[in-house]
Amino acid sequence: MSIAGITTMVLRLSPLFGNDMEEGKKMTRKQIAGFIIVGVATTCSCKRNYAPLVVTTNHNYLVVEGVISAGGDSTIIKLSRTIQISAANKHKYEIGAKVTVNDDQGTTYPLNEVDSGRYNAAAITDASRKYRLNITTTDGKTYQSDLVPVDVTPPLDSVEFEAVSNDVNIYADTHDATNKTKYYRWDYVETYIWESIMDEPWEFDNSYKAVSNKFRLRTPAEQVHLCYDNKDDGTVFVASAANLKQSVVNRIPITQIASTDERIVHKYSIAVKQYAISSAAYTFWAQIKKNTEQIGTIFDVQPSEIQGNIRCTSNPGVPVVGYISASTVSQKRIFIDRTMLPAWPILPQTEPCAFQKLPVPPFWYGNNIPSDITSGVWIPTDSVRKSFDPKAGDTLFSVITVIYNCVDCRYHNHGTTVKPAFWK
Repeated sequence: MSIAGITTMVLRLSPLFGNDMEEGKKMTRKQIAGFIIVGVATTCSCKRNYAPLVVTTNHNYLVVEGVISAGGDSTIIKLSRTIQISAANKHKYEIGAKVTVNDDQGTTYPLNEVDSGRYNAAAITDASRKYRLNITTTDGKTYQSDLVPVDVTPPLDSVEFEAVSNDVNIYADTHDATNKTKYYRWDYVETYIWESIMDEPWEFDNSYKAVSNKFRLRTPAEQVHLCYDNKDDGTVFVASAANLKQSVVNRIPITQIASTDERIVHKYSIAVKQYAISSAAYTFWAQIKKNTEQIGTIFDVQPSEIQGNIRCTSNPGVPVVGYISASTVSQKRIFIDRTMLPAWPILPQTEPCAFQKLPVPPFWYGNNIPSDITSGVWIPTDSVRKSFDPKAGDTLFSVITVIYNCVDCRYHNHGTTVKPAFWK
């Protein structure tokens, strides 16, 4: 019940006060205050958790994200499913789908699934044709987008960063000298260096019989303590220059990184992609932003139906979330080294590192090898070379091992030890 409702209730109860309402204002105020307290207490005691059907129902609709790239860059389409707000897993990827792009001249371009829910096609070079996306999911449903022309994207002028207070803010600037582009879209991919808590140079190698040779030094190509992690959260930004005399858009906020974030501990890179989009595409993405970021109270913008340009052709009644555009791409990449930032304190990593001492015989054959080592759960350290002395008559020794995620950086955000070709 609102405060206005409580006030109305008090006014309706005023006859119960009798002549006190006229004879004593002090008593009247006390009595009104008492009834307000009772009303608030009654209202609070009547509260119940409300889970509306729209929140608790698992619709499992297909979500399609991406741009058909014409002009040199690869086309990447991401497929996923809608989930409940309360779901613990915030990503439900659509795997095993058949995805193709076809143009208005009958040429088909297949997309291969490169990882969970991500489908990739080589560069489509003809920007004079129209294109559409086709999807067949493992449940047999088929989806198709509208046939769309290719929007020519003006060059991305710059991507810049600025350290303000305890954050790094990254911006993009652009303009179209021809004044033809009125709507823009940006997305980005981040790459950064991650180092494991421990650097273990030794590797278990069971191809040797002698215990002293069971562990060998890793080669530089085999190191597992330094990785390059990628972050692609699918964030999309749009901007309009429709009401401007010139198509100039400056200081578009791309992302913000806290001073304590692991991404800027060593070295960080961000590649920002810019696309020219249509008015309909801009309306779609602007509405997505409103529905996902600005809803919190009854005074905020309320959810509205989002009309994309892709539909389920096998069952037109099944909703689909997504808008497929085709455009050329303009991209810029910048690097941020730790030395380029203020002297912010670097917080220590908090991943738990557990050690275990495994007693083993001097020669490991077959089942004598601790399974935790062969399975990679525990990684032996070089203490084995220090703890076993056959000349002293040792017949048993202990291997000090450490849990794998403290040594192998590839277990953190699925990083890779292979340096990207673009890395400086």
